[in-house]
Amino acid sequence: MNKKIYSSLPVLLTLLFFGCVKKNPNAADYFERYFKYQDFIQTEFKDDPVRGILYGNPEADSEDKFYKKDGYLALSFRLSESGGRFRKELSDSPLSVFPESPYSIFVKTEPTEFFTKPTYKITRSVEMISPEVSVFDIFPLIEESIQYLRKAEPNVVLEHSPLQKFLCHQFDCEIKKENGELFLMYTLSERMKEEFPIAYKKWNKRLGQVAFRFQLFQPGGFTKGWEFYNEGKKIILGIPESPKGYWASPKVLHLRTYMFINVFGLKIDVRGLGYTLKFSRSGNTDTVTGFYSKIPETTIGGRFLSIFPPGAVNFFIPGNMDEYAEGSFKLLVEGSDGNGGTRFENKTKRNGNKTKVLLTTQSEIFRDRFLPFKSSDEDDEPSFFTELGKNIVLDLRGK
Repeated sequence: MNKKIYSSLPVLLTLLFFGCVKKNPNAADYFERYFKYQDFIQTEFKDDPVRGILYGNPEADSEDKFYKKDGYLALSFRLSESGGRFRKELSDSPLSVFPESPYSIFVKTEPTEFFTKPTYKITRSVEMISPEVSVFDIFPLIEESIQYLRKAEPNVVLEHSPLQKFLCHQFDCEIKKENGELFLMYTLSERMKEEFPIAYKKWNKRLGQVAFRFQLFQPGGFTKGWEFYNEGKKIILGIPESPKGYWASPKVLHLRTYMFINVFGLKIDVRGLGYTLKFSRSGNTDTVTGFYSKIPETTIGGRFLSIFPPGAVNFFIPGNMDEYAEGSFKLLVEGSDGNGGTRFENKTKRNGNKTKVLLTTQSEIFRDRFLPFKSSDEDDEPSFFTELGKNIVLDLRGK
C-alpha cells in the first residue's frame, strides 16, 4: 500500500464503500479536478517511465528522463488548461501554479546508498489550486454516513447513491449487522469481467495471491476502529459501534497493516506495519501529516517459481530476500539516516476559489526493487477506476 492511499484512507474507505449521505459540492469539484489530472498523467505518459517518476517511484533505468543537476536528479511537471484541453510542461526547476495552470509536481531524487545497496532519496512536491475543501470537511460526512448505516435497512443502503449502484453492479453486495458492528461486503462478480475485463483479471488474480487486513483506529480506541480485509474474492469493511461524533474530528489515527503474499511460490508474511496520521488546524490552514511508525514482523518462506528456496532468490531480485525485506521496512520507517523514513505533509490553505493544496512527501527506496505485480500492471481499457471516480463525484455532488 503506497503513501497516496495512506494519506486519504479515511476518506476513501467511506466514499468507496457506502458513499455520502450529506452532499458536498466543493468536495465533488475537488475530486473531479484531481481525477482528471491523474487521468491525464496516466494517459499522456502511458508507456513512459516519466509516469513512475512523477508518482515518486523512479527506476534505475529511467534516470535519463530526469534533468541532471549538481548531485541530484530533477523533474518538474505542470498542467495547464485552456478551453477544456490540457497541456503539459516539463522543466528542471519547480513550476508555480496559477488559475490557468492549476496543478504541478516537482520530484527531486538523490542517488545514495543504504548498507552498500544503491537507493534513491526522493522529495516530491505537489501544488494544486483547489475548491475550498479539506479532509476536515470530509470527516463529518463519514460520521453522518456511519449513523445512517446503523439505522437504514440494508436494501435501502445498497441503492441510495450512484456510487453504491456502480459498486453493486461490479460486485455482489451484502450488509450485515452483528452485535452493533456493521459489515459491508463486496464479492468479485462476473459482471465486472464483462464490463472491465482487464480490471477483473487483476482483481481476480491478486485477491488469490494476497490476504490483507488493515486496522484503522484512534489512540486508545482499538476496539472502536475499522477493519478492512479480504476473505478470498470477498472484500469486507467492518465498523464497530462507537459513540456519536466519534469520527467527526479525529486528531490522530493509527493504521496497522497485515498482509500474506503468495506469489511465484514465494510466501511473504507481514504483520503489524504501523502508520500514523495527524490532523491539525491553524487559522485558514489545515494540515495532515503521515509517517510509518512501526517496523513489522516478517516471515519469508516457500520456493520461488516452485524451484528455488528463498535463499536463492537473489538470482532474480537484488540481494538476499530476508535482508531485502528487512532493509525495505527500515527505509520505510527509519530511513537510512535514522531520522525518519517515508512521510508526507499535506497543507490546505483555504481561501475561497484561491485555495491551494501543498503536498510534500519524502521517501527512500532501493534503486533495484522486487516488484512481483509489475508484469501484470497493464492499463485498464476501459478504465474501472475512471468510472469509479466519476461515480464518487456524482455521489458527493448529489442531484
